[in-house]
Amino acid sequence: MHATLSAPQLSPASAPLSGTARAVALYASDMPDHSRFSAAGEAQTEAWIAQGIERLGLEQVQADGEFLRSFHLSLMRLEDGTADHRAFRRRFPSKRRISSAEDMAAMLIWVQSERADAQRAKAVPFPYAVRSSEELAAEGWMAA
Repeated sequence: MHATLSAPQLSPASAPLSGTARAVALYASDMPDHSRFSAAGEAQTEAWIAQGIERLGLEQVQADGEFLRSFHLSLMRLEDGTADHRAFRRRFPSKRRISSAEDMAAMLIWVQSERADAQRAKAVPFPYAVRSSEELAAEGWMAA
């Protein structure tokens, strides 16, 4: 069983990290290699991200995240990325760990976006209030 870290809130500077930067931070943390988001949960995943940022520094996490994003894009474009592959293996020697980190980062983003969508939905009443033609005309939206 892995040790549970306290879950500090991500600082405003690190909260807007890209998914690949979050994966880099997870890779650098004490996250077990075979972790799954469903077992670890949101708070633990955020704690590992904070730990990875602490270890590497925010700038390095962002730079490696950008490298990881561009590496994936080069694979999709079927470019000859021999140098990229070597750099990728230097940065992320464990395929299983980086795959797990990317999966967990994606799940965290999905969970947080679902929560934000739900909060926005509560803020906007739906269905919209239905008003009569007379009410709309009185407000100038329709001819009386």
